[in-house]
Amino acid sequence: MAAVPNTEYKDIKDISLTDFLDVETEQTVVAHDIWKDKATVVIVIRRPGCQFCREEANILDGYRNTIEKSMGMKMVCIVHEKEGADIFQKEFWHGKVYHDPAKAFYKALGGGHLRTGGWEQLIRPSFWVNLVRNKRSGVQGNFEGDGSILGGLYVVHAGDKGIAYEYIEKVWGDIASAQKVLEACSRVSGVAVDEAALAKAGEEHENLHERMANSSIGQAKQAAAQDVLDAAPSTAPVQPPTL
Repeated sequence: MAAVPNTEYKDIKDISLTDFLDVETEQTVVAHDIWKDKATVVIVIRRPGCQFCREEANILDGYRNTIEKSMGMKMVCIVHEKEGADIFQKEFWHGKVYHDPAKAFYKALGGGHLRTGGWEQLIRPSFWVNLVRNKRSGVQGNFEGDGSILGGLYVVHAGDKGIAYEYIEKVWGDIASAQKVLEACSRVSGVAVDEAALAKAGEEHENLHERMANSSIGQAKQAAAQDVLDAAPSTAPVQPPTL
């Protein structure tokens, strides 16, 4: 049985969003209008330029035909800043992107408060200089914008029937599993998912998580955590940030 979401539906249904890409004039959209006719996967990303946010979105985008055509659902993405959103949409998402200027979806995921990844403060500025210069492999990203605000993902029933599935990003690298998203979509739509597709989604999730752990940022995070442990008094153990 699926876990009961922490977020209450009333906290997201009336959120005011901006439709700003692929439209002549920006338009205000109320969240519940997005899923009034179809159940919807709502991805709330940290930052459009984040390398791994892009790759995570790209993995889920790979199941767009299954979710949208076979299951009859929708997929949308929420951003809290517009910078880099056009590239994110065209190259990695290929679907609707909405701007959340009040960061209301992000607050809903945090029980009414913005959640941020405090581990960035542990990393020395000199390391960030080297990190920016470091050549990246795979899906490329940038360091423009605020990447500290944590996001998550919702699967919302059609109409006002509520939230079917919730994933809350707790720390950097804590990504939604495409396998679990597909399973949630299957429960909502009543359309079975091929076991091979589920296995593939699970494998992609594990591969991405491993690449994140081995990336420059992942290594930086582990190094910063070790610095804290080394500096802490032996009588006051400190828990390192979790990847």
